[in-house]
Amino acid sequence: MSLRSRSLNFRHFYVSFPQDRIVQVTLNRPEKLNCIDKATSQEIKEFWELFDQDESLWVGIITGTERAFCTGADLQGKLATPYSLFYIVIFSLDNG
Repeated sequence: MSLRSRSLNFRHFYVSFPQDRIVQVTLNRPEKLNCIDKATSQEIKEFWELFDQDESLWVGIITGTERAFCTGADLQGKLATPYSLFYIVIFSLDNG
């Protein structure tokens, strides 16, 4: 199933399709400089797994709102595991 045809509602990021074969994930937690908590890390991981299965999409872009792309793991809330943050970076670099 194409990502375009799915309901894509997430707590701290949103998804857009700026061009035909491109998907953009925008981190949207500016009050925390777009840091990633454990729940968001898991949602992003699951999203990239769906992206990997969608042959209509060739490029995935990660960006952030306002003044920061991402400051890393949320150290004040439930911690995102180092593995999951590492997975996001490697998966996005290795998938293209």
